[in-house]
Amino acid sequence: MVKMYRDAGYSGIVITDHYFSLFFEWFKDDLDFNDHKKIMDRFLKGYYSARNEGEKTGFSVICGAEVRFDNTVNDYLVYGLEENDFYNLPILNRLRSIDELICVLPENTLVVQAHPFRDNMTVCNPAPIFGIEVYNGGTEKFRNEMAKIYANHYGKAVISGSDFHAKEHLARGGIITEHKICTPSDLTSILQSGDYSLIEGN
Repeated sequence: MVKMYRDAGYSGIVITDHYFSLFFEWFKDDLDFNDHKKIMDRFLKGYYSARNEGEKTGFSVICGAEVRFDNTVNDYLVYGLEENDFYNLPILNRLRSIDELICVLPENTLVVQAHPFRDNMTVCNPAPIFGIEVYNGGTEKFRNEMAKIYANHYGKAVISGSDFHAKEHLARGGIITEHKICTPSDLTSILQSGDYSLIEGN
């Protein structure tokens, strides 16, 4: 994935693996449910692999998460977390609300509702969140357009993501900025500044 994005002209990626109950089902044979560190080691395994590959060529790989609370269907992208933060935080999918999530996250972490107009998903109260994913590479055009209208109506920051799960999803989303992004705090600073434009399709 790192090589593919570098070849596509990107200078970095954010790994926002799914942080939800199915993770514990999919990888139950790898997990020690009594050892928080081992759970987080497994959750970050893909990120660590990508980071190590990126370091070979100076390609930035930043960690993040796509959190879904248990027994819900909405997804929330979390930007700004450092690697160590994952080990110090509670199991995030077991929280019950956006307010609880924001309360436990470090200062300056940003929460964005992902693809809010997919089937069965609902738009959350926009007040406590930073922004809305208004372009998602795996979502139909009209749903992305509704997300953009919603974000603009409430004055929320807009985000674009590839939703990369397979090769054909490559380079469908992201941001363009003149500023170099090497760390989670670099990313959140740029997003908060608004000094970027969206990649919307390839």
